[in-house]
Amino acid sequence: MATTHHVQAEPLTEAAFAPFGQVIARGDMVMELRGEEVFHLNVLHYDRKPLRCDHLNRHHRATQALVALAGKPTLLVVAPPEFDFSSPDHLPHVRAFICDGTSGVNLALGTWHWGPYPLADYVDLVNVQGKNFDTDNEVAYLERDLGVVIEAML
Repeated sequence: MATTHHVQAEPLTEAAFAPFGQVIARGDMVMELRGEEVFHLNVLHYDRKPLRCDHLNRHHRATQALVALAGKPTLLVVAPPEFDFSSPDHLPHVRAFICDGTSGVNLALGTWHWGPYPLADYVDLVNVQGKNFDTDNEVAYLERDLGVVIEAML
């Protein structure tokens, strides 16, 4: 049985989110590509589920922008790129952000992430990321490899 690592969710602000990427609101935003990667845009749909994170993903060749449609609030779990989650000692660096639906995020290259997931019944998200994300998706299997799940506290 997995142990639970609790993370207190905090409001999404530009200053707090800066180590993980950019808040998409008014003003400029810079998206990045590496190598031969190109951007791909789609809409993701997530139904509400328990805020239990058993893995994290990250991408090295393209940033990823996510914006909730219809002003739906979401929760996003992130961690800085310098950790690989090969040890439970990396868990204190995980953060959780509540996106109130008025802005989105652009995840920096290498930023670990899970979500954003709906705080209401569902969310549709505009997702702009590298077209080849399936070959640029590193996964840290927290539950499988460390016996830990992250639970976000609202």
